[in-house]
Amino acid sequence: MGEINSAENSIRDCVVDGNILPLTSTCNTRCVFCSHRFNPPEVRVYRIPPRTLASIKNALPFIDPARPIVIGESVTRIIEGEPFTHPEIAGILRLLRSAFPRTPVRLTTNGILLDEDMAHLLRRLGNITLNLSLNCMGERNRNFLLGDNQAGAAVNSVKLLKKYGIPFHGSVVAMPHLTGWDDLENTIRYLSWHEAETLRVFEPGFSRFAPPELQFSRTLRAELESFISRLRRIINIPIISEPPFIGSLEAEVAGVIAGSPAAGAGLKPGDVITEVNGSGVNSRVQAFGRILKAANPEVAVKRGSEPPMAFCIRKGRGERSGLVMHYDLDPGLIDDMARVARRRRARTVLLLTSPLAAPVLRQGLERFWEEGADVETLEVENHFFGGSIRAAGLLTVGDMGDCLGKYLAASTTGKPDLVLLPGLAFDRTGSDLTATPYTRLEEEFGIPMEAI
Repeated sequence: MGEINSAENSIRDCVVDGNILPLTSTCNTRCVFCSHRFNPPEVRVYRIPPRTLASIKNALPFIDPARPIVIGESVTRIIEGEPFTHPEIAGILRLLRSAFPRTPVRLTTNGILLDEDMAHLLRRLGNITLNLSLNCMGERNRNFLLGDNQAGAAVNSVKLLKKYGIPFHGSVVAMPHLTGWDDLENTIRYLSWHEAETLRVFEPGFSRFAPPELQFSRTLRAELESFISRLRRIINIPIISEPPFIGSLEAEVAGVIAGSPAAGAGLKPGDVITEVNGSGVNSRVQAFGRILKAANPEVAVKRGSEPPMAFCIRKGRGERSGLVMHYDLDPGLIDDMARVARRRRARTVLLLTSPLAAPVLRQGLERFWEEGADVETLEVENHFFGGSIRAAGLLTVGDMGDCLGKYLAASTTGKPDLVLLPGLAFDRTGSDLTATPYTRLEEEFGIPMEAI
């Protein structure tokens, strides 16, 4: 009973926190790179059967109609399956459109079960965007990587989306060490030819429990960066790398969606936005947010060695511009850190973070930190998952405790007044993926801590 209640609580939290509507954990593939394979046994995630239409109706009051409804995105403690395996998926989509006529729906799918009837329904309901995880093209590779013995169905789904005019974004988990670079490039080109609005290329991540044949060289990230940079010059859709290759907080445009207001205004990939409506911007996140909120924003742009340029993006408030930018840093995060430091009256602050986020956070602190308190960043290695896992959201209390203990043992200045922890690693109760609360760290080290 406790497990069921925990799953139900997690489902409710998904809806309330992220407007994410879990439908089922059933999946029709067996991807070797699935985020739920090779997990340590202590990980607390929940597998759910196809939810009834009645349970979906009960969740409707918690949905925010002002935000997109997200289906099938595996970013929570619910194991997300393939939405189109749900026996009542058509009824669920009709229910959502009836309850929320103007709310966008974003649905992640592998495309295998997408047929003419479903494509027709998606077009008729309208305002539904698909995130299509194609991953690879060749029949042999799809069978090996995805356990897919219907390779033609997924490949054909791309044609159906174009035929019915359904907007979609493509995604690929890059496994060139297993499939070869040609298959990766052919998959990206295929999605581009069929008018995907954007494409995300994910660097794979494997825990220490993955078999050796799936592991990859430490040089893969640099090789991917070079590969994506080359494709951006010859393929006419925005290509986003996950995690992104970010060297600075300059608001550089990664891509521009074809036919969008930004494309009509004349902005190009590589442009650096320096001002929005006459006000300077300090990061990609800040620039993107200001442009999104504004009607007909005026943007100042730096383009290579050319003189400064100005563009007007013709759009309404809250309407997307078509600009595609990597996520770097919201300056508001630094403001939140400063508020916590003031409230705690801390003179020394230690910020725990992941190796991926540390460079960007250090740049943000150098640029935006104006508090009298001294702040230091400490990179936490992920030993719980191990392998190539480096994301902050997968750190555990154990990882942080090990790192903090070593730091304090080597410190010559004593304990900091405050330790800030990565909020992505914790749920709303302050517990990590093993259901361990971060208050254990406060008890162990005798230092005030907050997740942020």
